[in-house]
Amino acid sequence: MQANKPTSNKLLKSINQQKVLRLIFTDGPISRVELAEKTGLTQQTITNIVNRLLQDRIVLEMTPTTSSVGRKPVPLVIDGSSMYAIGIEVAVQYIRGSLMDFQNKRIFEVKREKIDREGYPLAYMIQVVDELLQHVPDQSRLQGIGCSIQGLVDSKQGIVLYSPGLGYRDFPLRDRLEEKYGLPVLLDNDVNLLALVENLNGRLAASQNNMTLKLDYGIGGAIVANNQLCSGANHVAGEFGHYKVVVGEYAVKCHCGGKGCLTTIASISSLRRSGWKLDEFRTRVLEREPEAIARFGSIIDGIGLALSNMITMLNPEHVLVTGALVDAFRDTLIDAVKERIASSVPDTCKGVEIICLPETPNESISAAGLVMNDFFEVPLEQLSL
Repeated sequence: MQANKPTSNKLLKSINQQKVLRLIFTDGPISRVELAEKTGLTQQTITNIVNRLLQDRIVLEMTPTTSSVGRKPVPLVIDGSSMYAIGIEVAVQYIRGSLMDFQNKRIFEVKREKIDREGYPLAYMIQVVDELLQHVPDQSRLQGIGCSIQGLVDSKQGIVLYSPGLGYRDFPLRDRLEEKYGLPVLLDNDVNLLALVENLNGRLAASQNNMTLKLDYGIGGAIVANNQLCSGANHVAGEFGHYKVVVGEYAVKCHCGGKGCLTTIASISSLRRSGWKLDEFRTRVLEREPEAIARFGSIIDGIGLALSNMITMLNPEHVLVTGALVDAFRDTLIDAVKERIASSVPDTCKGVEIICLPETPNESISAAGLVMNDFFEVPLEQLSL
């Protein structure tokens, strides 16, 4: 047995408690007897764990259910209305925060638009968190802060690896926020987080192999294969925006160091570099202005080409698409991309379903979900003793 691997009773108690806690969260209302059956733990162990959870006001007892014989089972549920999480959406142009309880009820929301680059985004994040803290009913019951980041993220180390829009490279965001607030902080890439949420209990819940794409200020992607998120060796798998769609003299240099990336022609940031705001561009496309129509055509061609090749390579069941660009053009953009895919992918991949979200999600709510999921997570990796 290796000395550096924990084997204490304290660790085992922690694992057993998390097993019970997660079951109450996922399967509640649930009785002590059912918990013992599903975990394989003794009735006495279950009683001890539940008593601790009741004392800590994490679990509540409900009215006993009817029983033909013996004592009536007492259902247990999570006391979600009195535990809280803060979620922060860190976007290129704004910071949005939500205070949520553990029943997914939003208590308060704050949004700060970017005015200039000075102090952005960390100072803005601190302003948002500080305001949300004023609305927490009981700060001793606040379980942490979750962050959704537009950029490349090492979620295990809590580092923003690279985000040109935020001006970050290898930035230890988790450490900075934990030092400031003394709370657990979790962060993930915005598209990875969206993919996790939609695969867990959203529109991709019945899908084992899928892609999530966000067409926004930048362009991001996430890949799920056999129900597992693929992060890659350097946490950059699924970066759809850096798929090469232009070659030769027309290939524009991208901030990633390459040329001809999709993001150089189909992102909102590329439109801004061309002197167009999104609303203005949409109006000019709807008015059939030739220059705007030509640019819109290149956007459709680029997305269609990149997505067709990704579908051919990965053979997903579903592709979920969202983002401000999708919100602006809705059916026009998606229908045109579907036509490109139908004419490009092999017959074996034509069954792929393209799902378009009604609107870009509020990612501060998803970020709060990071805290909730972590709170109920079972540390299975520590079982290999």
